[in-house]
Amino acid sequence: MTIMKKVIAVFDIGKTNKKFFLFDSTFHVCFQKQVQLPLEKDDDNHPCESLFNLENWMKTTFKEALELKQYTIEALNFTGYGASLVHIDVEGKVVCPLYNYTKPYPKKLSTQFYKKYGPEHSLSTTTGSFEAGMLNSGMQLFWLKHKKPKQFAAIKYSLHLPQYLSYIFSGHPFSDYTSIGCHTTLWNYDKKDYHSWVNQEGMTSKLAPIVSTDTIINQVIEKKLIKVGVGIHDSSAALIPYIKNNSTPFLLLSTGTWSVVFNPFSKRKLMEEEISKGALYYMQVGGTPVRASRLFLGYQYTQFLKEIAHRYGVSEDVLEKIKFNPSLYKRLMNQKKINFIKPSQKHKITSGLPLTSYEEEYHFLIIVLVNWQVSAIKLAQGDADIDQLFIEGGFNNNEIFLKLLCLLLPTMKIYSSHVAQGSALGAALMVSTASLPTKYFNSSYKILKQKAPKLDF
Repeated sequence: MTIMKKVIAVFDIGKTNKKFFLFDSTFHVCFQKQVQLPLEKDDDNHPCESLFNLENWMKTTFKEALELKQYTIEALNFTGYGASLVHIDVEGKVVCPLYNYTKPYPKKLSTQFYKKYGPEHSLSTTTGSFEAGMLNSGMQLFWLKHKKPKQFAAIKYSLHLPQYLSYIFSGHPFSDYTSIGCHTTLWNYDKKDYHSWVNQEGMTSKLAPIVSTDTIINQVIEKKLIKVGVGIHDSSAALIPYIKNNSTPFLLLSTGTWSVVFNPFSKRKLMEEEISKGALYYMQVGGTPVRASRLFLGYQYTQFLKEIAHRYGVSEDVLEKIKFNPSLYKRLMNQKKINFIKPSQKHKITSGLPLTSYEEEYHFLIIVLVNWQVSAIKLAQGDADIDQLFIEGGFNNNEIFLKLLCLLLPTMKIYSSHVAQGSALGAALMVSTASLPTKYFNSSYKILKQKAPKLDF
C-alpha cells in the first residue's frame, strides 16, 4: 500500500511567471509547475493580467494536484506581487480589470490628490510611500473613484492580489498587513491604521477586514478539508525564512527587475529626506514596519545591456560572462565622472567617456549600477548596526557586481543566496506549525560568502 506524503501547496504568482509548489514536511519541494499566461487589454487598452486565465489555471492546477496519488494536500497558501487590487461586487464577481501598476497616472489627478491631502513630503513620511502613481495601490482607488465612478460604486471589496488569490478558494474576503504596507499610501504608520484620507474618500468600507497573515480558514475543496491561508505579499514572504534562521540583524538585497533592500531591524522612523531619496516601508506579518529602499536596477541593467550588445555586435550572453578585470577597474575608476552619475541621469551612463571595447563598457555599466546599489543599501541600513548582507536574485550570477559590492562595503559580510522559491517557502511557513529543520537554510539556500578581489594598486 502506497503511503501518501502530507504536503503544503503554494501558488506563487509573479508578474511574468505563475508557479505552483508542493512542500513536504521538511519544506523541500516535491512537485512544481510553472506557466506564463498571456496578457489582455484593460478598458483603456493598456496591457493587464487576465484574471479569467489566472483563475482558470489555478483551479485546474489545484484540482490536478489533489488527484496526485502520492500526495495528500493538507494546506494551501498564496503569495503574489503587490500594488495590484482586484475589485469585487456584493455577489463576489469582479467589477473591473486588474489594472497594471505600469499604467500611466494622470498628472492632473495626482496634483489634485496632494493638494487636498498633502503636502506630498508630509503624506509620504506618514505612509512610508513616495509618490509613484499606480505603484501606490491607494492611488489606484483614488483614480478609480474619480475616473470610473460607476465601477467604483459597484465595489463591495477591493482586495489586494494575494488576498484575492486566497478568496478564489476560500470565498472569504480579507486584507493583510503585508499587502497594506507595501508602498500603498494607505497606511498611517504613526497611528497604525488607515490614513485619514482613506476614510474621507469613503474607501475604508471597501477594504476587507484586516486579519493576521497566519490566519487559516478550514475549507472543503473537491470534497477534501483544506487549511487555506489568506495570502502574503511576495517580498514580505521572502523575508520570513531569513528572519526565522538568523538571530543577528541582517539586510536582504532582493535583485530582479526591481532591486529592493530590506531592513527589518531598524526602529527609527523614516525621515522626509530619506523618502525623497527612495526609502520606503514594507510590512512584516504582524504589522511591524520594514525599512527598505528600492531601485529599478534590473530593468536599467537590461536596457543598457541590449545597447552595448547592439553597439558591438555581440550577444548579451557574451557580455554577462565577462570576468572582473582589476586593471580595467583601476583605469575606469580614475574617470571621476562615475561618482557623479545619478539614477535620474541613466541616459548619461556611457556618454562622454573614452570607452573603446564592450568589456570596458560592461565594466563601467556595472560600476555605475553598484554605486547606486551601495547608496540604496546604506539608505535602508540607516543608523542600524548591521554587518551582514544577504543577496538573492539575478545579480547573484554577476561576478563583477558581487566583487564590487565587497570592495565598496568592506566592513559588511556579504553572502549570496541561491534559492528559487523563497517567497513560496515563506507562504508555506505561514500555514504550518512546523519549523524549518536544522541546517535547512544553509543547504537549501546555498549560502556562499563573497570575498573582495585582491587589487595591486
